[in-house]
This record gives sequence, structure tokens and C-alpha cells, in this order.
Amino acid sequence: MRSIGWGCWAATGAVALLLSGCGKKTVKPTPATRPPSISSASRPQPPSGATDNLQLPPKDGKGGYRTINSNLSPIEAAWHLRSALNVAALTCDRTGKQGIAGNYNRLLGRQRKTLADAYRAEGGRFGSVGATDAHITQIYNFFAQPPVQARFCAAAADVSAEAAALPPDGLTAFAPAALERLMKPFTDFYSAYAGYRMELGASAKEDHPQAREAVPVASQPAPAGPPWRIQLGAYSGDRAAHDAWDRIRKRMKRTGDFEPRYEAVQGSPLVRIRVGPLRDRTEAISLCAAAAGAGLDCLPVPPRM
Repeated sequence: MRSIGWGCWAATGAVALLLSGCGKKTVKPTPATRPPSISSASRPQPPSGATDNLQLPPKDGKGGYRTINSNLSPIEAAWHLRSALNVAALTCDRTGKQGIAGNYNRLLGRQRKTLADAYRAEGGRFGSVGATDAHITQIYNFFAQPPVQARFCAAAADVSAEAAALPPDGLTAFAPAALERLMKPFTDFYSAYAGYRMELGASAKEDHPQAREAVPVASQPAPAGPPWRIQLGAYSGDRAAHDAWDRIRKRMKRTGDFEPRYEAVQGSPLVRIRVGPLRDRTEAISLCAAAAGAGLDCLPVPPRM
């Protein structure tokens, strides 16, 4: 970099032209400085192990958030409640000690008519089987959010026990408040995450006063590992399993993307059907949502299981 004296001009193109009589004085360039970053020790961390770049739902103007479970009629809330408890039965109760799976199955038996009406109401909202299935998948994905699972599962244990004991005509009145109870862990998490963002912005300004806002650190992709799969039932023998697969493909179009695996159950004549590979638990839950929409039993299968 050169300093040009008073009365001198510099062209900004390919040629620099200096007027005669101008002195040339070399100026030592000043090294560029980078804004100090927030140290990993002092940097606020996202709650519940969430990523740095999570997109929160919009506020609803009532102190909460607008989600797929907002502004539902009682019969629609019944279907969303059923979907939430299905996710809980699939993901929360692997030991069986919480009783969620048993409660969920009792709910299905006692509320068969109400749930059929609720499914028809969902179909009426979206107009086609494909759009309804896509909506149901979104509900399942919502309740399967990993950062909220521990608190969601605890709430689902209580709600499922109460739901299983309802009289056959009691689900519609029960569903709206019960769904709110299952939503509370998610609302609390969103509020905590919003607080984390505020702390992150304040820390950035303290560390570098000229910073206008904190730039989130990009999350690292999860390392590749063994694939997830889903299990679509166990059947009495190889022939029965192959026949079942033909029925499954007709009822659930998305299975056309996969080749089935027929696995003998050790010590039993049963043969189970598993399909995959799937990227992760979220995709397995999503595919199970489509299976539930087609009236099929489904179980996400973790790697090495």
C-alpha cells in the first residue's frame, strides 16, 4: 500500500498515474484482525443436546408456538392424540415397564369407532389419501423430535394410562386437554431454545462489542453407521410372510422403494418382514407413520437389532 501526497491522484484501473512532484512514502500495512470468537468453554449450549441451527415454529401470539397440533377440533385432536401415543408406544417403551404400548393397544380397541371417525375427519381436511398420509407423517415426525423425547415419554406414560381407561364415547372430550399435556414438553423446549439464542447473542456482543448478532456454528453431520429398518409384522412361516408382503405393497405405496428381508425368529416358526435401509431413527418413524396410516403394524428397528 502506498500513500499519495496532497494534490496527487491515483487511477483505479490497470495503470496508476501519479502527478510529478508527488513524494512517495511507503506505509507498512496493518495486519487484518479477526473478531474474537466466543470460547467453547463460555459459549452457551443448546438445551437438551439440540443442534445450533434449529428452526423454531412461529409464535402463536398467546405465549406459545404455532405447530401442526394448533387450532384443532376435538375430533381432529383425537387423531393427533392417537398419533402421539403411537409414537410413544414405538419409541418410549422398549422395556415395557412404562406400559405405554399396552395402554395404546387398549385405546385402539376401546375407541375403534371414534378413531375411525377421526381418520375420516382428517381425510376430509386434506382431500386425498396421499395428502392425508403426508399430514400424518408430519404429526409422527413432530412427536419424534429427539431433544424432547425424555419429557414427552414421561407425559405419554400418564396420558396413555388415562386414555386406556376411557369409556368408548369418552375420547373426543378427553383429547384436546390431553394433547395439550403432550405438547407442553415441546413448548417448554422451544422456550428454552429461544432463551439459548438470546444468551448466545449476548455472549457474542460481550466478547466482541461490534458484533451485531451471533453467527451459529454449523452442525457437523452425524457419522454414517449401520442402517435403521422397520418391521412390518411377523408371520407363521415363509409362505405367509411372502403373501403378507404382497398385501403390504398394495396398501402402502412407499414400500415399493424397498426390498423386503424375511428373517426367521429364533426358536419360533415365525418369519418377520423388515424393510430398509433407512438413514436414521427419524426416517424410520416417518415410514412407520405411513404404515399406520395404511392400517399396518410397524416397529422401528435400530441398527444391530
